[in-house]
Amino acid sequence: MKNTLLILTVLILAATYAARAETVIAAAAQPQLAADAKGTVWVTFGRGKEVHVARSEDGGLTFAPAVRVASLPSLMLGRRRGPRIVAHDGKVTLTAMAGDLHAFRSTDGGRAWTGPFRVNDRARSAREGLNALAVAPDGRLVAAWLDLRGERTQLHCAESTDGGMTWTDNYPIYRAPGGETVCECCHPSLAFGAGGELFAMWRNALGGARDPWFSRRPMGSAEFAPAAKLGEGTWTLRACPMDGGAVAALADGLVSVWQREGRVFLARPSEPERDLGPGTQPVVAAAMGRVIVVWQRGQGLWMTTGDGMGAANSLTEEGKFPALLAIPSQGGFLAAYERGDAIVIRRVEVE
Repeated sequence: MKNTLLILTVLILAATYAARAETVIAAAAQPQLAADAKGTVWVTFGRGKEVHVARSEDGGLTFAPAVRVASLPSLMLGRRRGPRIVAHDGKVTLTAMAGDLHAFRSTDGGRAWTGPFRVNDRARSAREGLNALAVAPDGRLVAAWLDLRGERTQLHCAESTDGGMTWTDNYPIYRAPGGETVCECCHPSLAFGAGGELFAMWRNALGGARDPWFSRRPMGSAEFAPAAKLGEGTWTLRACPMDGGAVAALADGLVSVWQREGRVFLARPSEPERDLGPGTQPVVAAAMGRVIVVWQRGQGLWMTTGDGMGAANSLTEEGKFPALLAIPSQGGFLAAYERGDAIVIRRVEVE
């Protein structure tokens, strides 16, 4: 009898864990994740013309009902054109594209929101809809986007010190030389290091080569260093792959991932690139000396850990447009992705 009760208890606990292993939010798209130093997690997503945010107090195992942040008639969704979100010191900020880049701010943990506050200082210059958002260790925000105020697409940014209510004059992270352009439909990425240095990554289109580039802005500097190409190979393409890759900060620099000709690569500057295998839409997260990469492969998602040295394994048989979040206070990682017409948020175990 005792053995039977023990078996039943184990089965119940296993079923409970399985039920809590993932959160599914229906009628949602393009999820992005953020966490604060205490381990509170937020997920933002689009639903039709609306931007929503849901909050988790248990490190992403469960989420409270989503809060509608705003309804934007021309909200841009799809192919990485969803909202972005960051959290720091009691404030939560998100950005969303609807003709212009709009910011929204919450000072009560994502329950109530103010905005929109326009980020781009030239109307309609951010209309391509692809952007990135990052928060520094001291709470400063940087937003970056593909900007169309000139004859060619370039990469611009702005900063905020009040959680997104006001933004600095826009300035370029990078201008392609000689009348060239950055890749017109690939999203940029931003990441702050623990010391306050800022890394920016984007896909270029110099001479028809659709290769990933990056630049670093040291802590305390107002200017980005000269840009440099990532990886060893090159990809000549007469179209935009609509796949910008991602960057994450490590204690000794950055780690970046991208796809080239349908294969996913990982690299650090001055180190050889590593071929992770076939796929697209890679994302990367790093914390506690561990690196995790997730990407699309066929109809599902695959993952690997350890700077690309680990074996690639299936994460889910159905999923696309993944997002990753490291939660140092919880000692783990979260993944969010689209599955059908819903989004899924789940813990990712890393050895």
